[in-house]
Amino acid sequence: MHYGLEVEETEGLANPETVIWVTENQVKRAPAAEAFEIFGAACNEYYKEAQSIYPRPFDPFFAEKTLRQMDGLSAAEYLEKLSLSQEQKDMMDSWLSGNGHNYPETIAYSEIMRWFALSNFNMPTMFDAIARYKIKSGTRSLLDAMIADSNSEVRLSTPVIKVKQERDKVAVTTEDGVITASAVVVAVPMNTLRDIEYTPRLSAAKLDISAQGHAGVGVKGYIRVKQNIGNIMTYAPARNDLTPFTSVFTDRVDENGTLLIGFAPDPKLIDINDNKAVEQALQPLLPGVEVTSSYGYDWNLDPFSKGTWCTYRPGQTTRYLTELQKSEGRLFFTGSDMANGWRGFIDGAIESGREVGYQVANYLKGDDGNA
Repeated sequence: MHYGLEVEETEGLANPETVIWVTENQVKRAPAAEAFEIFGAACNEYYKEAQSIYPRPFDPFFAEKTLRQMDGLSAAEYLEKLSLSQEQKDMMDSWLSGNGHNYPETIAYSEIMRWFALSNFNMPTMFDAIARYKIKSGTRSLLDAMIADSNSEVRLSTPVIKVKQERDKVAVTTEDGVITASAVVVAVPMNTLRDIEYTPRLSAAKLDISAQGHAGVGVKGYIRVKQNIGNIMTYAPARNDLTPFTSVFTDRVDENGTLLIGFAPDPKLIDINDNKAVEQALQPLLPGVEVTSSYGYDWNLDPFSKGTWCTYRPGQTTRYLTELQKSEGRLFFTGSDMANGWRGFIDGAIESGREVGYQVANYLKGDDGNA
């Protein structure tokens, strides 16, 4: 890596031993290899159109006609069309919900195809890309390294209230005062874009999708259990009678038991910070397990986020992505929520930031004749 940061693996994804899944409100359990035969066959069928939709995944509109034909479908609608067993559909429902962090009917089918295309159209690669690897010292260490590398001034706890474009500058009004610049890069989450007052007003498309919001609203929590339960992975459809968790897997096993990572499609289903509630919700999947601590953060309630990771709803890619990326006068827009490739990931934020940084540099040099 560029900054020499060490990477570690999530044990339950690197070497899964046991898979537990819910189908038709019954719990099944099998060695990982056996369960993945069932799940893998379902994935092969579900992802069969990915290459025709995103033949060049970092160029999302390369096959624009096909994308437009498929973008209005939800992940659930496409799943329902397939000739899969109910067991396979239940496993896929869990997978789709976990990817999009909501109920599958709220998630664009094209979004699910995008992740697969970005993973070289390969499921093991996709597992590795989206969840297996993480920075050992935490994401904060990457951010600190990037900030140090940039030689920039960073002002934290400085909410922006207004952004006003003038003839030769932009005035940014914060709670602490006014900052002026020749150009401004707006990198706030898509769901909060409309919370800043812009003069002149932002394009209708940007304000529209910000009001709609993306689909990512679910729960992610870190759950410490007393027992050593090994490297497990669970699947449950987003709507079932047994548990709110669509997916739970082992992060690591240590002398204190097992650290799990759990996902649910809706924060109304479970209080991830309530140890007893989480313990009860895990019983159908992991009978007898004792929760000693559980923690998660509701990003939906954070005024500077208003959602979890960005997952577009049906139709949003073809209707809004290009408009979100368009500069407006001296304002340039970037962020993970509008990346062509790894949208919803920090990789997408870096990708989008590099592209917009180049645009701003050219603008300030006067290459487009406006500065």
